[in-house]
Amino acid sequence: MTMSICPLCGSNSLEQKHGQFQFDPPGNIPGETIVIEDATWEACAACGEQILPDELSKAIDAERYRRLGLLTPAEIKQVRENTGLSAVDMAQLLGVGDKTYTRWETGRSLQNKSNDTLIRLIDQHAELFVLVDAERDPNRQVVIGSYFRDLEHLKADNLHAIAAHGGDLSRIARRAVSQRLREIRNS
Repeated sequence: MTMSICPLCGSNSLEQKHGQFQFDPPGNIPGETIVIEDATWEACAACGEQILPDELSKAIDAERYRRLGLLTPAEIKQVRENTGLSAVDMAQLLGVGDKTYTRWETGRSLQNKSNDTLIRLIDQHAELFVLVDAERDPNRQVVIGSYFRDLEHLKADNLHAIAAHGGDLSRIARRAVSQRLREIRNS
């Protein structure tokens, strides 16, 4: 049996292991011990340190994502690519920092259930996030007010004016614009 130097304690007792690897997950991950069959890793007989190769770490992470019901990093990246957003834009849409989002996409950090839900909703209804984001604009009411003031000059027979705003205004604002257009047309 060949031993190497342990990077943690410095003793010459680091040995290669092969077989069934067992990992006791933290309390926030449901289920019992995670068992990976036919695994290879290194363990120090002196200090107990275990050094896991990438392949084994990825197998453990995959089981963590499965048990928590969360999107995997590859799935998160796929959602972003499907929407055509950059990582920075996706982070802003989710309301998280750029680095936080990048860590989820690269698997260096695990997203919480709330953010996982938002990512899934973006995948299914990205347009709703754009609408909600537009409603947060602090100048929104000024722009809408200006639009109402200018409607008198646009009253001709442009019945499609409201359609240009259907995706950008809240239901209340759409009703108000529609009502104002009717008033102008009837005056």
